[in-house]
Amino acid sequence: MKIHLQDNNSNNLILFFCGWGMDENPFAVLKSKSDVLFVYDYTTPDFPEFDFSKYNSVTLLSFSYGVYAGAIAKLPDNLKLDKRVAINGTLIPIDDKYGVPVKQFELTEKMDSESVVKFRQRLFGGEKAQNHFEIFEQNLPQRSAKSCTEELLGMKKYVSKITASKKVFDKVYIASHDRCVPTRNQRNFWLMMEAENIINLETGHFPFYNYEFLDDIL
Repeated sequence: MKIHLQDNNSNNLILFFCGWGMDENPFAVLKSKSDVLFVYDYTTPDFPEFDFSKYNSVTLLSFSYGVYAGAIAKLPDNLKLDKRVAINGTLIPIDDKYGVPVKQFELTEKMDSESVVKFRQRLFGGEKAQNHFEIFEQNLPQRSAKSCTEELLGMKKYVSKITASKKVFDKVYIASHDRCVPTRNQRNFWLMMEAENIINLETGHFPFYNYEFLDDIL
């Protein structure tokens, strides 16, 4: 895993586990009242060293594959998370019923320069899909195709070996138009987990450009 700190001179921190192929750049258009620690590139499941001691509160925000990654990350034993929020992901990231279908995941492994554009378009849905896709294209992750492929291959090695422990989330968001982690599979998983606070989003997989502040989704 890799990290990037957005320092907003705050005593509060959003610990943000991003999705596959991401870094901090697609979220640059969002403001935040808190510091934000972006976590990305899950080629290995090891969480980098970071000093959480200056913060009065830490909120876990997990998106897509980051829902699983945040659950298996070895954070400091004394770190208290004040809130946990999951967006468009599950704790079983590759699964025909509860995550990304196996065949769909395997197709992603073979992505080239043409298919990556189609994949990015699949991130968005709903009435603002085209507008949000254009914003994303102006704020692309600064990741090479090779690094994204290596991330997938790395994930594939350990996902079947490291089971995420059951986590209690204060909020679980599920997008109605999700074509990356199918909406039905997300609902299957969180209903199985008896999640109490499930919120429907009338968006595609990437809902963040509906908000001005990252804090608003918390």
